[in-house]
Amino acid sequence: MSSSASTWRGSTMASRAAERREQLVRAGYALLGGEGAGATTMRAVCREAGLSLRYFYENFADREALLIEIYDQTAHGLVDAVTTRLVDAPFDETARARAAFDAAAQYFADDPRRGRIMFRETLADDTLRAHGADALPAFVTLVATQLAPEQAARLTSAPGRIPLPVSAISGALVALFLDWLDGDVEANRDEVVDYATRLTITILGLT
Repeated sequence: MSSSASTWRGSTMASRAAERREQLVRAGYALLGGEGAGATTMRAVCREAGLSLRYFYENFADREALLIEIYDQTAHGLVDAVTTRLVDAPFDETARARAAFDAAAQYFADDPRRGRIMFRETLADDTLRAHGADALPAFVTLVATQLAPEQAARLTSAPGRIPLPVSAISGALVALFLDWLDGDVEANRDEVVDYATRLTITILGLT
């Protein structure tokens, strides 16, 4: 393909395609995090992005594929925020747990849409419910094994199965952070972080 055919106004076909994909993801994120899964239809996403359905199908097989992409990007951002904070955290289980949950709280406070995507919409949408059922325990396992590496075997299970401590912590954290983000609990951020820390340390038997 000639240079003139592969570029347009200084952009390559590949870069324009990547830009359109990012437009769709941003539009989907705004809808999913702002209005919920029910409002995040293919047509609504395309209207928000200013693109035609043709470009949607160039990037995603269906609506569900876009929802999973948005969830995964949000979840990866959470993992990055937590693991970055843990790099400089003291080598003390309680302090490390508190650092992890404080980083998570900050991540959600910086953009409440993240919490809605990871917690509320996983209860409202079948695709996100099934996907989150694997992703959230994986995050909890990551944090737990960093707090107590010697317990890695106890916190790892067969494919499709979730160890009891991971299940207990996952369920409790979803309810706790969801209620906090919705303003339904009488607790400030520090109190939520402290409670999540004590809960996790207790369930893991690190006290």
